[in-house]
Amino acid sequence: MNLYVNTLKLLRYKSRVMRVTYWLIAFLITISPVSAELAVPSINRNIAATVAAKNQVVKPPDPRSLSAAWWRYFDADSADLTQRISRFDALLNTLYANESVEVKANVANLIENLQRYAELRDKSVSVSLPAPDIQTAYSLRQWLDMVRKRQALQAESQSESEDLKKDVKRHNAAKHELDTLMAAYLELPDAASAKSAEGLQVISFWAGLVLEGEKLRLKKAFLETSNAQLKQLNQEVKASRSRIVVSDQDVEQLKKDIKAAEQSRLNVRENLTRLVAAVDVENLDSDDGNARALLSKQRINHATIKEAVADAILLRKRMEYLLMRMLRTEDAATLNESQIELQDYLEQIYGIKDKLDVWQEKAENDQDRAGKSLASLFVSTEKQSSEMVILTQKRLTEVQNTLLSLQRLASEIDDAELIADRADALVVDKQGALITGLVNVKTSTVKVWESLWEHMGASLFKIGETPVTLLGILRLILVITFAWALSHFVRRGLTHLSARQGDSSTYLYTLGRLAHYLILIIGISIGLSSIGVDLSNFALIAGALSVGVGFGLQAIVNNFVSGLIVLFERSLRIGDFVELSTGLAGEVKAINVRSTLVTTTDMVDILVPNSEFVNGQVINWTLTDASRRIHIPFGVAYGSDKDIVRKAALEAANNTPHTLKNRLNRDPEVWLINFGDSSLDFELVVWVQPQAVKKPQRVRAAYYWELETALRKYGVEIPFPQRDLHIRRKN
Repeated sequence: MNLYVNTLKLLRYKSRVMRVTYWLIAFLITISPVSAELAVPSINRNIAATVAAKNQVVKPPDPRSLSAAWWRYFDADSADLTQRISRFDALLNTLYANESVEVKANVANLIENLQRYAELRDKSVSVSLPAPDIQTAYSLRQWLDMVRKRQALQAESQSESEDLKKDVKRHNAAKHELDTLMAAYLELPDAASAKSAEGLQVISFWAGLVLEGEKLRLKKAFLETSNAQLKQLNQEVKASRSRIVVSDQDVEQLKKDIKAAEQSRLNVRENLTRLVAAVDVENLDSDDGNARALLSKQRINHATIKEAVADAILLRKRMEYLLMRMLRTEDAATLNESQIELQDYLEQIYGIKDKLDVWQEKAENDQDRAGKSLASLFVSTEKQSSEMVILTQKRLTEVQNTLLSLQRLASEIDDAELIADRADALVVDKQGALITGLVNVKTSTVKVWESLWEHMGASLFKIGETPVTLLGILRLILVITFAWALSHFVRRGLTHLSARQGDSSTYLYTLGRLAHYLILIIGISIGLSSIGVDLSNFALIAGALSVGVGFGLQAIVNNFVSGLIVLFERSLRIGDFVELSTGLAGEVKAINVRSTLVTTTDMVDILVPNSEFVNGQVINWTLTDASRRIHIPFGVAYGSDKDIVRKAALEAANNTPHTLKNRLNRDPEVWLINFGDSSLDFELVVWVQPQAVKKPQRVRAAYYWELETALRKYGVEIPFPQRDLHIRRKN
């Protein structure tokens, strides 16, 4: 067993071949006692050879003749590595004693990197940390400090982790580059003059690479330590949330802090007011005047940021006070009231936060411009005034202070959000998730409505000099909708009334249409007045209408006016049977804004533009009298008795249900109107009932049916054309 231990000690030598050999020997000794006894003489000889090799002085790598594994020279323990670096330094000083200053500087830098590598290689970072000291009680300030520390450590750890990944990636790329340099070096002939310089470059590159590797090792160890600290801090923060204790002394101190913050905000605002009032109109034509103006502008910008910081500090302290009150009470009403008030403060914080990015970007741009201006003053060949340089330096300093104030503002906003989150969690703990959720929904609904109401008052566009808002547009739509609904109910009432009036229904329809137009016009006028449009300026309205008519609305306006004319003249009413010059005939069903609905006897609905009833020829069969006289032509054979024909035709008229009866001067008549080529032509002239007027084809068919029946009854012959055929025979 002692022989096994001695063999393991030999593994401290850095030669890879020796290490593999000794591991194999140790393995064989362990598994086989017999083999161990046989191997003792051989092992003793190897140990002696190794000790002898250790006592020999290892030659440092020569840049003129580097081997593929030259770097193993520096693979030694700490004490031996320092000596090897010294011997390598002596070799390089000898080789490059007569070289240029630049080469000697490179040699010195190489040795310095090797020495630094030897120092870092023995350093280590302990990852183990003592257990966290969790207290039984924490003040609100202590809890906030721990949370801030955790956030800072978390951000730093994340940043370090990202940097480490980038550094490892660059380090791996550098390894590949070293292999490329070494391959190019080995390709050079032994007698090449550039081989010494190339070898020095390879060694220098390797020294920087191994030094960077040690730095990455330590950086990774530090990152692991930071993660361990962050883990402990998370445990402490989690434990402290339920152990926050608020004392009367803490409350009184916070009240004093709030008063001090209010006074500080007042002082900051007064300072901003003085800066704005002190701004003079500088002479911008001169460089000094322009520099003063830029400095004044930057001071005002910084004062504006300071005002926002003061507001954020005051809001944050008030939120702390509300959180203290919530921690010290169990009353649900007090909790909800405090939470609502705290949310109001948080909304103000969010209002400041919305401007933070804009301020940050502007400050960075100002810093860039001020830095460039100052640099241009120093490099300019022209003589610059000392005052202008001083003003530009002050401006740059002011911008840098502005950036610091923005960092302070961001920190205050983060603290306010932390307090709000803790307050929400506290309410959930004390009231339960369901009640808290209902309260949050109610609060959010109120907030959304208030925000929507606020945005509805923003100007969208202008009509003349009158700004139009979304609220005004909604009000206009509401008024017009109400007017339309009122018109609908009025017309519906008139329709029900017309159903009882019979012949007076057309008057009620006309009244309904006019009331519809009048109510809509009044509603639109009221709606436009509600958004601030001045209707007294009729020239504007007339101009808009004239432009609309000129650009293609003339047909619509023509039909609209024609519809009004038809309604007012009462030349066309609902239920009238009309016939247009185009041959279209039917019953009027509705008179609308643009067109009139006419239904034919085949129940086909046709929309006729109103202008055709005004500009064209229209036959209204029921304008003054609902009854109508129609002519039914028929013929009988020559030689027929006219009296019998008259008797048969009158009997046919009386048998037809459409005939108007018992009316003075409205009796059916039979007229002999013509001597035709093959018949005596008669006409049955008969007055038909109002219902029959609107179905002329059906009525005519009924009369012809009865005429044929009556004529057949009395033996009257209905003629048809006769032709004589003459046959001529040729001789």
